[in-house]
Amino acid sequence: MKKITFADRFRYFFDNTMSRGPIALIGWLAVVTLVLIICVTLIVSLTGVSPQRDDGTSLNSIEVVWLSFMHAMDAGALGGDDFRSSGVFIAAMTIATFGGIFVFSTLIGVMTSSIETRLEELRKGRSFVVEKNHTLILGWSSQVFSVISELVAANASQARSCIVVLAEKDKVEMEDEIRARVDEMGNTRIVCRTGSPMDMSDIEIANPNSARSIVILSGEADDPDAHVIKILLALINHPRRRPQPYHIVAEIRDSHNLEVARMVARDEAQLILVGDLISRIAVQTCRQSGLSVVYTELLDFGGDEIYFKDEPSLIDKTFADALMIYEKTAVMGLVQADNKVLLNPPMDRHIASGDKIVVIAE
Repeated sequence: MKKITFADRFRYFFDNTMSRGPIALIGWLAVVTLVLIICVTLIVSLTGVSPQRDDGTSLNSIEVVWLSFMHAMDAGALGGDDFRSSGVFIAAMTIATFGGIFVFSTLIGVMTSSIETRLEELRKGRSFVVEKNHTLILGWSSQVFSVISELVAANASQARSCIVVLAEKDKVEMEDEIRARVDEMGNTRIVCRTGSPMDMSDIEIANPNSARSIVILSGEADDPDAHVIKILLALINHPRRRPQPYHIVAEIRDSHNLEVARMVARDEAQLILVGDLISRIAVQTCRQSGLSVVYTELLDFGGDEIYFKDEPSLIDKTFADALMIYEKTAVMGLVQADNKVLLNPPMDRHIASGDKIVVIAE
């Protein structure tokens, strides 16, 4: 059995210290600089070759330490020495200068390596998102570009808006594809992060607790609905989630999975049966000429859109009164406090506290 020597222990300690990162490396460089200055100071002081002041007295130890430090910090200080001085003093200052060059060149290398490492970590997209009231998109599919384009149009009137995308895809690739497929970003910033939306620790990176709304895309997997349900489970049952309910919109492909998704989502998610919805819209637009233009006008964020608005001034007024109040807005219905939607309710229906009006406005 090999006997562990002091050199082995020191090498082990040194390796562990170096593995802690740039701070430990800088600490070792500081120790090397301190030892170098002390050694040079001892050589100059013990040999009595320190320079003299104008009054003929020699420099004290503190002044020699400062002189050695300046030679280590500034290689040009060696050119200002009086070469008529003792050869021992010149040699000691030369050692301090070359030692300083070694220390600072190593320091530059350490800092450069640290910056490159940090940039590489940023490219991985694993840093925490410090945003508030952002829109969070979980998952990646071909629909993500349309979703982002519509969100950018919706955020056109906001000074600082942000969309965060978390998906199992390289951060740089996501950013490149979004730039290539989304023409205009406007005032909206796009932040991409790499991670699994089904992993609780990865979800935390995107800061869902501060998100205004969350969009879950089904992706291109073999069983996309299972993918969405797993994301809902990880998001809603997260142990460090916020107490307030999330505002989630998720897409479901198969109607057989809709009930399971509703059980998981409870009251926190609006589930959209994508295939059924698109089929119904396609049939309606085929039967009614021009209906596709109406749907486009109402459902995209260009031009007029549908809004839900709290209007305390309308409480106890009838729906007929609400129709006559707005000049450039069309009132089309109400959303009750229990989230039940009433389109074109009776004219004598009174608006109660907690009701929202459904309007078409630009």
